[in-house]
Amino acid sequence: MGDQDRQEILCKGCGKLVTGSIEKQSCEDRDVYCSQCMMTRAERYIKDTPVEKPKLQRLRETVAWKVAMISVIIICFGVIAYQAPRIMSATKDPKPIRMGSYDTDEITDKCIKNLWQIAYLIQQGRPAAGQALACPATGKPYLIRAGANAEVHCPNPGVHGFRDILVTKKNPVPELKK
Repeated sequence: MGDQDRQEILCKGCGKLVTGSIEKQSCEDRDVYCSQCMMTRAERYIKDTPVEKPKLQRLRETVAWKVAMISVIIICFGVIAYQAPRIMSATKDPKPIRMGSYDTDEITDKCIKNLWQIAYLIQQGRPAAGQALACPATGKPYLIRAGANAEVHCPNPGVHGFRDILVTKKNPVPELKK
């Protein structure tokens, strides 16, 4: 009974001879596979577990994170736009505390005109050329202090009614100080 019921059965997967006791009736009802092919078939149904992403990367992929980042960017642009006038004014030179004009006589106007010419020469890098000019009120040459910021002063500003009349390399506009 044992040898007659046994028959050679081939594996449906690889075609090798399946060994072991398999009854004839059970072979007719289903497909027969060797142990290696059975494991391969079973592995097909096992799903791969996804690799877990770091918490920060998962957070960055959420909609709430993206909305928060866009909100932060919009707020930053708003602050920059709001502060733009202050930023622009910080890059400019400070304005004088008082701007105005003084009533000057003709001789003082000539002195100021000479200082404009000397300021031009200073800007050109030739402050010594200004020694040829003299104050029209006293006839004395202008006082020139050489250096990185060369200064030119009127020799006798009291005659014009001022404490000081000067021009510098950084500020070529004549200054009248009372």
